[in-house]
Amino acid sequence: MNFRAVASMLGLVLLLLAFFLLAPAAVGYYFDEPDAVSACLISALVSAAIGAALSLPNRHRTVTSEGRPDYFRREGLAVVGLSWIVCGAVGALPYLLAGTFNGFVDAFFETTSGFTTTGSTVLSPEGIDGLPRAICFWRSFTHWLGGFGIVMVFVVLFPTGGRSLFRSEIPGIAREAGQQRVRDSAMGLMRIYLGLSILELILLWSTGMGWFDATVHTFGTIATGGFSSHSASVAYFLSWKVELIIVVFMFLAGLNFAIFDVFLRAGPRPAWRRLVGSSEARLYVGIMAGAIIFLTCLLWFWGGSNGDAASDLPDYRNLGQALRDSLFQVVCLNTSTGFGTADFDQWPQVGKLTLMFLAVIGACAGSTGGGLKVIRLVIVAKAAITGVRRFIRPRAIHAVRVDGQAVDEASVASITGYFGLWILVFAAGTFVLTAFDLDLVSASTAVLATLNNIGPGLAKVGPTMNFAELPQLAKLLLSLFMIFGRLEFYAVVALFVPSFWRA
Repeated sequence: MNFRAVASMLGLVLLLLAFFLLAPAAVGYYFDEPDAVSACLISALVSAAIGAALSLPNRHRTVTSEGRPDYFRREGLAVVGLSWIVCGAVGALPYLLAGTFNGFVDAFFETTSGFTTTGSTVLSPEGIDGLPRAICFWRSFTHWLGGFGIVMVFVVLFPTGGRSLFRSEIPGIAREAGQQRVRDSAMGLMRIYLGLSILELILLWSTGMGWFDATVHTFGTIATGGFSSHSASVAYFLSWKVELIIVVFMFLAGLNFAIFDVFLRAGPRPAWRRLVGSSEARLYVGIMAGAIIFLTCLLWFWGGSNGDAASDLPDYRNLGQALRDSLFQVVCLNTSTGFGTADFDQWPQVGKLTLMFLAVIGACAGSTGGGLKVIRLVIVAKAAITGVRRFIRPRAIHAVRVDGQAVDEASVASITGYFGLWILVFAAGTFVLTAFDLDLVSASTAVLATLNNIGPGLAKVGPTMNFAELPQLAKLLLSLFMIFGRLEFYAVVALFVPSFWRA
């Protein structure tokens, strides 16, 4: 392990973070928030100082005397895992210096939730509505940076040092790149990411939404995060146009970005063929459509408030209202975006269970969405069917195929191992949280919400609640789970294996 190379790359990440901290400082200056500006500038200086201390003494340790890179996959994995922890710690400084939180654990939880695009929060409704604009901007900006932003900027500015980071961070896209240069792939992704962000920003602004709210919700949508500038989330705007725009871009953000790359390089027809020909994309759309139809019918028959003016539930006897809320919540949960327009914790039990299933499934590989990913479910299901066939006909040759191509045994084993690891961590995390005297529904959905980077759970961590009342140790554990989910386990688990660090 080349520890100096790891330190150098971590330093570069912190230098980038220092640069990005200037953005909320500029927002605070625009809105005349001197305390918030000071908090952001001091945080930027601290990040720059630590980054320089790590990178400058080790800047010559990343290459050999012949000029070749002196780091490999292990160093890349180490940088990936440690970057999220370090950025979460340093990125928490604006919250602490601005007085948003009194303790480090809450600030670290909020920042980690932002960078991992989880959307879980420890802020009360009053706390969200009372945030300085600069801190509110930083809170959502961490979503956008954590989605793809900071990785792609790192690759573009430091292509040699960013190659392992890119492949470890965005494996679905890296595999799609094939023989293309990593920097070219990152540049293409950056254009897509920026293009979708700018387009959504313009569309939201065209509905009459202010530029600040439009920016905050664009960050949360494209990164499938879910932090809002209002405690009522998207429901604050009472606009079907706003909801529809956000739904469309959440759906797009949940697709494999390689499809957009094909669109940019070859045009709409090849991209459409790629979309239609992808079993993952077809299943992604099919699951979402089926869930929308089912929940719309469920809410319609259930009725909600049934016209009771004293109820805080919508009147779901109105089919349009049932469709509107079902559409938004299904796309939100399926893409692991933490926005909300309805308190689905009050829906019928089967409706809540359906949404939790969607949250487990998640979006497509190579997207900003969380969850187990649709393609993994496809491969595991086909591997199970193949296992049955082998049991019946042991001498026959059976292979797991996806879109006409055979999946090698190593990939199948890796994916099934991932499922096993997910189940193990989910069960252990739920057990630990119940030891903190949390009820089973709250504990299990809190783990689910953080492991799959969803945001809200049910009961005490439901869509109208938050994670503030959880013990400090529970918040630290859930922060780790967010990083687990964002990096899809292996890159983080490797950090705890002693042999990983040996030369």
